[in-house]
Amino acid sequence: MERNLEITWNSLWRIVIMVTAVSMAYFMREVVAVLFLAIVISSALDAPLNWLERQKIPRIMGILFIMASVFSIVALLIYTVVPIVLIEMKDLADNVGMLEAALGGLVGIPNIGGGLSGLGDSLTAGGFSIGKFIPQLFENMVMFVTVVVISIYLAWYRDGIEGFLRAVLPIEYEGYAIGVMHRARKKIGKWLEGQIFLSLIVAITSFIGLKLLGVNYALVLALLAGALEIIPFVGPIVAGAVAFLIAISQSMTLGIATLVLFFVIHQLEAHIVLPLVMRKTTGIHPVIVALSIVAGYQLYGLIGVILAIPFVVVVQELVDDFAARKHRQATL
Repeated sequence: MERNLEITWNSLWRIVIMVTAVSMAYFMREVVAVLFLAIVISSALDAPLNWLERQKIPRIMGILFIMASVFSIVALLIYTVVPIVLIEMKDLADNVGMLEAALGGLVGIPNIGGGLSGLGDSLTAGGFSIGKFIPQLFENMVMFVTVVVISIYLAWYRDGIEGFLRAVLPIEYEGYAIGVMHRARKKIGKWLEGQIFLSLIVAITSFIGLKLLGVNYALVLALLAGALEIIPFVGPIVAGAVAFLIAISQSMTLGIATLVLFFVIHQLEAHIVLPLVMRKTTGIHPVIVALSIVAGYQLYGLIGVILAIPFVVVVQELVDDFAARKHRQATL
């Protein structure tokens, strides 16, 4: 009887500790998001850093080289791509009325382009305020710098995360937590590398195809297709639908050609690129991926979308580990 009472109290304390931890994570969600994002980035850096170390390049020099390369690419994109995107977005906002009229005239439904009005309003609305923009910009810059610094620290010190876990966890849970962390971090790094490559392939092929067809706003549509590639099933459909609406406003033939283009890209991605790039990544069902991204967006916005898959990977590792332990106990 006493043993049962002891187990009950142990279970109760575990529940209290879990609820307390979840509550603290919720109230400190911005801090948790920054730390988790830094872990994701440092996980993605592990593979290239290990390769550079095998080439006799010190780890810190490898980090600086990768960071400098990334910032150079981003700066180049800002200098070359962003001005074109802004021009296309402004042109799209200015021509929303013409697009609606063209869509309605082509298919005989006057309000088919009604959804574009919201896009035009959001792009041209006068809600922009310097008073709101500057504090938000400063806050985002502070967050960005914090994430970069923590990422560099975690990537520089191989056992940075492991040391953190050893410092905050009871000694009896250290081995278990560190094992889960290593497996999850490896999967997160592979997933992020694969997802970036996949999005780039889709964006580039979409841009080339749309440009060859002569579809307006090809760059904006291609970037949208690449960004939405993170969402299985739904993302490619939404990207294709938006491109179809833009193309059909030019001509019915162009609209059909655009649908064919996105269908071909999706088939090539699903049967050739996806198996090659993502076969050794998370192993999470695409439906769970889509649901987790939607949930992440509802909770944290864009940051939630970025962190959704890594969070699910960690949960999956915990569930798999629990199932494996249960199976081992059952066979004893």
